[in-house]
Amino acid sequence: MTMIRIDRLLRTMKKSAIKIVLTLMPILLLGCAQGRVDVLDKDGNIIGSCTADFSFHWYGAQDSVDYILYLCARDNVERGYKISDESILAKDYSIPEPPNGEKWNKKSAKDQFSKKLISEEKYGYILASIEFRYWQKLDEAEEQLLQSEITQVEYKNLVREAKAEFDGTEENG
Repeated sequence: MTMIRIDRLLRTMKKSAIKIVLTLMPILLLGCAQGRVDVLDKDGNIIGSCTADFSFHWYGAQDSVDYILYLCARDNVERGYKISDESILAKDYSIPEPPNGEKWNKKSAKDQFSKKLISEEKYGYILASIEFRYWQKLDEAEEQLLQSEITQVEYKNLVREAKAEFDGTEENG
């Protein structure tokens, strides 16, 4: 008798867990976007791709994806390749000047967006640009470390500085 109650309890708990997951799934997927543009050779053969995805990016997620795809597509076209969707190049991806003549960071972008001083579209572009710049700095620092141009301590400092710039927090030392 006790075994039957435990089994029934476990089945009820399992059903409840499934209901919770199904309820939360749309919320978890909100703010997620992804995209892809194929890179083609002169004969139209796929030789690579530009891909981007942003998760838990509640506003401007698709705009962020489009901005990153644009940067990649533009770079490949400049190098003589074709892309599968040229419409990505036709859009205006300009980013407004940041307030007070400073660099954009997550904090300043969120502040400007919250005050409705920039559109959701521009907010998405700004966030993508900030994140792109952050990852570039990390890649450059890692390359310098691998080439023995900087020490491990200097590398950690560069990573910390890049993160502070990304977040819009003060970085001392």
